[in-house]
Amino acid sequence: MASQTEVRLTVGGERVTARDVTRGEAIDLKNRDPESLHDNMRIHFHDVFGEPDESVYSFDCVWTCAFRLFTNVKLWTYRIVSLLCGLPLAIYWGVYFAILSFCVIWCCEPYLKAFAIELGCVRRIFNTLLAAFYRPCAETIGYIFYNIRITRQ
Repeated sequence: MASQTEVRLTVGGERVTARDVTRGEAIDLKNRDPESLHDNMRIHFHDVFGEPDESVYSFDCVWTCAFRLFTNVKLWTYRIVSLLCGLPLAIYWGVYFAILSFCVIWCCEPYLKAFAIELGCVRRIFNTLLAAFYRPCAETIGYIFYNIRITRQ
């Protein structure tokens, strides 16, 4: 009877499990934009509305109610839309960035490395031609204009 061999999948020497792919990375529930990706989205009532002077002031109750309505509608609309769309979009963007990472790692980088190797001989020929023909001309022109001094009087 053949002994069964256990297949162990490892990544970086660690056994792979589907339990915790975050590797214990803590999530900050207070500061949800630690990289300041969305500083332009910090919009408050006074960023949008402002009555410049007393000649165009609305009633205090209108101004107060508008402030409360704007703030609450913005907050609850965002919460409801993120509740409905947040998880599906997280899945979509997770799949998108996984495929993008795969393409860069397994397709683009090897192609660019091969392209650089293939063009290495062309680069050497081009550099040789530049050194043989262009550089002497450029140096000569540089020597011609080297001692020219312009002074303003």
